[in-house]
Amino acid sequence: MSKFTTKIEHLPSILEFDMSSSQLRNMLEPLGLHELHLWDNRYFYCSHEDWGKVFEKVLLDMPKYLADLWDCENYSLLTTARVGELFKLNTCGIAIGQSPFGYHGFNIFVSEAGGTKLYYLEPQNGMVYDTTEDSGYKAEIVIFGG
Repeated sequence: MSKFTTKIEHLPSILEFDMSSSQLRNMLEPLGLHELHLWDNRYFYCSHEDWGKVFEKVLLDMPKYLADLWDCENYSLLTTARVGELFKLNTCGIAIGQSPFGYHGFNIFVSEAGGTKLYYLEPQNGMVYDTTEDSGYKAEIVIFGG
């Protein structure tokens, strides 16, 4: 028996796609954002099925909600950071805007789902909404990259 233990992190393999910042800007234009910040030149994303694997891993063991101390924007920031850290994808952005809960922090991501599309992610419960459907979510400020 070995006297050393090594923790091995098992991550699912995903197929990546990429696009330029101008392509992403064009995709986001129909949302009518008040502010858009694109911090990278190239953006990497995956299929809708692979995003399911990514979010399953990333949203596991999130900290407990604490009003004003650990709330919606913290979940959004941590989700974006974990996606970047673990999967090196920079198309899970931070979104701030309207939601069924009022002004809110959530995520927006690019997915290959029979064409390249944008989706909202509620990081507190893992629900995903097409940005074109009437879900009650409407981003006003979006930040991608980082």
